[in-house]
Amino acid sequence: MVDFLQMAAAAAGFGPALALLYITLKDYTFPGVEKPYFDDRKMFAFFALGVVLGMLIFAFENWGSYIAGVETLLALILGFAAMEELMKFVILNFPRFQRKIDTGFYGLSMGLGISSTFTFATVYVFLQGATNPGALEIAIVCLLGFMFVLLHGSTTALIGIGIARGDAKAYFAEAFLVHVVFSLFYESFFIVELIQPPFNLLGLAAAAAVVSYEYIKVHRFSYPALVRDAKRLAQKK
Repeated sequence: MVDFLQMAAAAAGFGPALALLYITLKDYTFPGVEKPYFDDRKMFAFFALGVVLGMLIFAFENWGSYIAGVETLLALILGFAAMEELMKFVILNFPRFQRKIDTGFYGLSMGLGISSTFTFATVYVFLQGATNPGALEIAIVCLLGFMFVLLHGSTTALIGIGIARGDAKAYFAEAFLVHVVFSLFYESFFIVELIQPPFNLLGLAAAAAVVSYEYIKVHRFSYPALVRDAKRLAQKK
């Protein structure tokens, strides 16, 4: 039977992911434009693929957290970031997706699919481990989960845009860097033996700033630039 914590975790994971998917892509498909820049069926297929990948990523990261201490945290952050971004890169870099404008949008869809289940599982585990969590605790944990929605949405979109542009390596490097920097700041919040409260809140604020800036940049600048360049190339042909 579905309990309140499961519903709260599902809302925290799937609600923001689907909302951002609509808000970010509505101007690039019908009725926003006469000719959509991507296929809606493929877009939802990539979201569904991301849903599966999100659970796999969570299971792997959760397993790693049990065997790691503070001394191995940096290695794990680098390893997880490399593994996750490479997995996204391999999937989106199939020959049929290379140098095609719709790949940039499918990257976002897959990333938000990943974030939906990853955030759902992360929030649920946090709430399950808490003793009688109240409304404030649930709200805070859900806000923490929203950072993962922004993280995976922006980094996977970057990789997709890079592949669409034929500049995959540079965009992959940016996505990897964003992931690593976010993880370093985010994890610093939990290492209270090294960074005492309330100073650990600075790390959390920095993590939120990193992924918020990156997602806004993708939404406001990267996609419009991708579309403008695609139109310019089409006119030259």
